[in-house]
Amino acid sequence: MKPFVITRRVEFYDTDLAGIVHFANYYRFMEQAEHELFRTYGLKITGHLPDGTKFGWPRVAAACKYSSPAFYDDLLEIHVRIVRRTERALHTAYEFRRGEQRLAEGEMTTVFCVFPNGERMQSAAMPADIAARLDAALADQSA
Repeated sequence: MKPFVITRRVEFYDTDLAGIVHFANYYRFMEQAEHELFRTYGLKITGHLPDGTKFGWPRVAAACKYSSPAFYDDLLEIHVRIVRRTERALHTAYEFRRGEQRLAEGEMTTVFCVFPNGERMQSAAMPADIAARLDAALADQSA
């Protein structure tokens, strides 16, 4: 499977006093990579549907397993793979690399939600156009 890949330079503010990326920042990096994947396929993380209903993609699960530290000024590759798409959720996997070395692996589940009439957020089935774009991303991984 061919993943979607972004590169990101480790900035000083990403690190602790030892110059090592703070563990919590991997979650920010996963989110950044997810946003780039969405942008590439013409999708938004938040916005309004054609009928004016506000939507978003809250995270309902996230995990990361660390193998080796990343340091200030490292150039990281963040590989994103869509594991599966259901009617309401998107399951993604992440691999963090510095060159050929794997540094960490993560996973995240996001759910498509709407705010009907400005009310409380609730999960909903993805509109057909959003589902089709995510399916195209999934198909591109298999190419």
